[in-house]
Amino acid sequence: MTLDLFEPISITQKERVNSALFQVPPHEPGVYTMYGKKDEVLYVGKAKDLYKRVTSYRYSKSKKVQSMIAHVERIGFEICKSEMDAVLLENLLIRSLRPPFNYANKRTETYYFISTKRRGNKREFRLSMRVLDDYSKVYGCFKGHGRVRKGLGALLRFLYLEYNSINSAHFLPSQLLGRLAPMRFSCDMVKENKKLVHEFLQGTSNLLLKKFEELINDVHFKDKFTKKYFENELEQLNIFYALGPERNHQMKKDLELDTHLINQEQLDDLQTMYRLSN
Repeated sequence: MTLDLFEPISITQKERVNSALFQVPPHEPGVYTMYGKKDEVLYVGKAKDLYKRVTSYRYSKSKKVQSMIAHVERIGFEICKSEMDAVLLENLLIRSLRPPFNYANKRTETYYFISTKRRGNKREFRLSMRVLDDYSKVYGCFKGHGRVRKGLGALLRFLYLEYNSINSAHFLPSQLLGRLAPMRFSCDMVKENKKLVHEFLQGTSNLLLKKFEELINDVHFKDKFTKKYFENELEQLNIFYALGPERNHQMKKDLELDTHLINQEQLDDLQTMYRLSN
């Protein structure tokens, strides 16, 4: 759908909002939906107090809101039992309806599972957007194309650094020279790392991060550039751990979820529930 976002408002903003409301919303939590001239959904929002939120559009000074209200013909709403129920319903409607004025609809997120299994004498790591049944260990899902692939790439580079005792990034395999991890890669790793990697990807322990921090200080790198390179990689790995495995584990623990994996649709809802509960 193509909209002229700068179409002038022929009637006042307050009048348009009032005319679009066929029923006065109550002072209760819920979800409201704004419809256009062809009854197409333009925007979906949530509210702790439907009346206060919807009527606030009468006087909004935001250019984005004003351009949206110029196209609104009808505003509907659905009452929910709680604010959390409203948030979950909003997430569901945005995912299914993809309204043009919802910012969340304009961002295409990628969700990955990380799978591992033994392949010969090496450990294979595989990125996928679904659960792979032929892998012994599966973790996730983790949200964010760049964050996940940079994080896994950093993990693989540190495993390679430790096992092969290299002193320069130039000795890394060509598949690991890019900023993003390959979708599949097999590498050797020291025996004790099997348990540490498992706990790291589960989000139950950051001992692997501490070990890699010590490794940076112990290795006699060829130059300052290489040391700085791996310090930056450790930072990427810390970011991935905090916003991926650790947060997933904490959500499951705090929300008392009896599940190993979180699917893509569940992840957004759980993150919202977790934010509200904290």
